[in-house]
Amino acid sequence: MPLGTTPPQTASYVTDLLSAVDRDPWGSTSPSVYETARVQTWAPWLPGRHTRWTWLFAQQHPDGLWGEGTPGHRVLPTLSTVAALLHHLAEDGDEARTLQGRHRAEAAARGLHALTTLPPHTELPDTAAIELLVPGLLGEINQLLDTLHPSDHPDLAPVLRGPRLTTLCGLPAATTAELTRWLMRRPSLPAKLHHCFEGIAAACPPALIPTAPTTLLGGSPAAAAAWLATAPPTPAHHTQRTLLEALAARYQGLLPEAAPITAFERLWVLTALERGNLLSGHEALARSWVTAILDPHGVAGVPGLEPDADDTALALHLAARLGLPHDHTVLDRFRTPTHYACYLGEDTGSTTANAHVLLALGSCLHHRPTEAPRLVPLIDTLTRWLLDHQQPDGSWTDKWHASPYYATARVTAALHSTATSRPAAAAALRSAAQWSIDTQRPDGSWGLHQPTAEESAYALQILMRSPGTTTPAPLTHLTRQPDPSHPQHPALWHDKTLYAPTAIIHAELLAAHHALTGRLDAVEQATADQTASTPPRAETVRRPFGREAAAVPLPAPGNGRRVTR
Repeated sequence: MPLGTTPPQTASYVTDLLSAVDRDPWGSTSPSVYETARVQTWAPWLPGRHTRWTWLFAQQHPDGLWGEGTPGHRVLPTLSTVAALLHHLAEDGDEARTLQGRHRAEAAARGLHALTTLPPHTELPDTAAIELLVPGLLGEINQLLDTLHPSDHPDLAPVLRGPRLTTLCGLPAATTAELTRWLMRRPSLPAKLHHCFEGIAAACPPALIPTAPTTLLGGSPAAAAAWLATAPPTPAHHTQRTLLEALAARYQGLLPEAAPITAFERLWVLTALERGNLLSGHEALARSWVTAILDPHGVAGVPGLEPDADDTALALHLAARLGLPHDHTVLDRFRTPTHYACYLGEDTGSTTANAHVLLALGSCLHHRPTEAPRLVPLIDTLTRWLLDHQQPDGSWTDKWHASPYYATARVTAALHSTATSRPAAAAALRSAAQWSIDTQRPDGSWGLHQPTAEESAYALQILMRSPGTTTPAPLTHLTRQPDPSHPQHPALWHDKTLYAPTAIIHAELLAAHHALTGRLDAVEQATADQTASTPPRAETVRRPFGREAAAVPLPAPGNGRRVTR
């Protein structure tokens, strides 16, 4: 097959993926234990209640915790599920004496015991609103425990008679009254608190309750369910209820972290495929998506959230690459003296959001060289900020993803286009590539906690962006063509808890697979050409991607979401 072409099977998978994304009004992501349990508490009327209970019970781990990731990542899903179980026991006294009621009491007891015996120095991740949601759930659980009687719940008796969990991972429990006093100091409820309204709904003064949302409140199923339970009846209730029912039907009774994620999903899918040269033949669809998403006031990844620099930047990048009208000054609202805030009022900067801004500014400069006097200083400032945030080992980390491979791949993608004119950027790329080589697992895969195809794809991207770097071993987690019909991936992305945006991950896998295949084909072609004319060079690289390990000559150089987060 000629170099630069797309294999038929890859082209077919890309077509299928884009068609599936185009048809889905909600987006494709893994269900959330936290969100599902919160909806179970706030909206017991929602169809699929039995399905949610069955699923939640199945998600409890042998150690008593719920959720994925580190013990810190599993704190919030566990608190949410325990609270849902206790609410049900408190509201349905008759069921407490049934086998099902005892099952729920026993699961809650195991969850509470697991929280009290967390490993020392367990750290909570920097996920959206965690410093508000954990204290609120602790206070909610303690209040529920005070309403239950040991004689009615023998499986919970030791917990009910014991001390309450007043502090967890350094965060103290907050009572409803304390949350109310905190809220009353505000003249209005900030829009960023809409996304976690379920954490403050019981304490929210009536004057601060959001009025008449036209989309799912804060883009959150749990927030919408809490609003329906606490807001005065209005015509907007019908809208929220209809949206929540449709979303639950989309996920077979379960609920995701946020919805609909269509703008976020389409931008990330298109960016991955465009980076991998896999959009050929799909430009019309891509232009229609980006045109619909572009907004002169900034782009929000999910309706109900505020515009953010992350989604806005990728929309601009794609618009420039696709030849669509665009105005890079829309990013000015997010600019600080040193970097770009992901959203207004942000406390901690995001390396990946700033990498996407750098990518967008570079694409705009390429499209409009006359803008250089304004864009080049911005690119220089942002490049310095990203270089200053590189870890000593060569990686980057970020608050929107649990894995440094994601953050490092995003930053190296942005720096790659500037490396030829900025020696510091080129050195950073080499350092990142060396980190990727040093952290490769013996079987050829990558993963922070376990081998994953997603992280292996990011590691490969990092390696291929550093000039002269070669893939050191076969990549066992990318040895088969990524198949979008098998969407199971570990949850590594940060919202309130961990989630996996499956369509986005598949786009990344397809792009990595295509890039690796192209690199190998180029190596083999260069080797054949070189062998025909001169003896092979001494420098070698192992054949990656599951082919037999063999030394082949290298081609010549040059051919190749706290609330305050």
